[in-house]
Amino acid sequence: MSDWMDAESHADRAFEMYERGMWAEAESELRKALSLNPHQADWHFNLGLTLEAAGRDFDALASYERAIGLADEFPEPLIAAAVVAMRVGRVESAVDWLRRAIELDGTIEAAHAHLIEAQVRLGQHEEAETSFYIAQYALPEPSALCYAAVAEALLQREQYERGGWCLREAMRINPTLPRLRARLGNVYAALGDSRRALHLYLRDLRDDPGNVDTLLDYGELLMEFNRHGEAAEKFRRVLELEPANVDAHFRLGQIASRTKRFERAMVEFELVLKLDPNYPRIRLALAEVLIARG
Repeated sequence: MSDWMDAESHADRAFEMYERGMWAEAESELRKALSLNPHQADWHFNLGLTLEAAGRDFDALASYERAIGLADEFPEPLIAAAVVAMRVGRVESAVDWLRRAIELDGTIEAAHAHLIEAQVRLGQHEEAETSFYIAQYALPEPSALCYAAVAEALLQREQYERGGWCLREAMRINPTLPRLRARLGNVYAALGDSRRALHLYLRDLRDDPGNVDTLLDYGELLMEFNRHGEAAEKFRRVLELEPANVDAHFRLGQIASRTKRFERAMVEFELVLKLDPNYPRIRLALAEVLIARG
């Protein structure tokens, strides 16, 4: 009885620490609780949440898997495990977990949306569309998350009109969903309506000025207009937020090369090669600069 009460006390303190953002302390308390009662599935789940909040995805996934092993009748650990699994490259596992979660409770919007996202990641575009239609029937209300997720399946197959319609539906249902305008901007850019695309990127950045993906997309479109100074400003903003962002360094190298600042281009491209030796086109870009520099 004493061990059980001590374990509960540690778990209660862990919750308090978690609520205050004290991840290390929450982890310590949960591990103490689990050392006394290792068969408590919800404590393993809470440990997973704590580790995920601390940025320790692999450790979090291990805790979620333990929770699933102890109590596989609850959808929440399955969904949490799937989300982390996608981040660490275990997309097939994510699909399996999400399907199991939907079997347990088909009314959870996040499970359907993440399943569509995972199938898109695997290139299973038709399956993603099927999952979208299943979600439409299963969920009590139309889902902005599902519309946004299935849009990617369409856009990757260059079905821009249908993909754009899905994004507009997502915006109609939930206009606060992140990056919808920017993604719609990508659609208009692909359809050749660059002015409208620029307008949407700008509106998205006004709402979320620190969004790295939108800054990169906006900068790339500015490059197409030969507005290199403005584009470089966007990429430098990305580097303020993420100093090792290889996409931003590569684009700055491209701008330097196009404006015949070959030494600067070499610096950027060599940094990209150091950060990611497998970055697409980096060796070709370096070779072109070496030839141009003479």
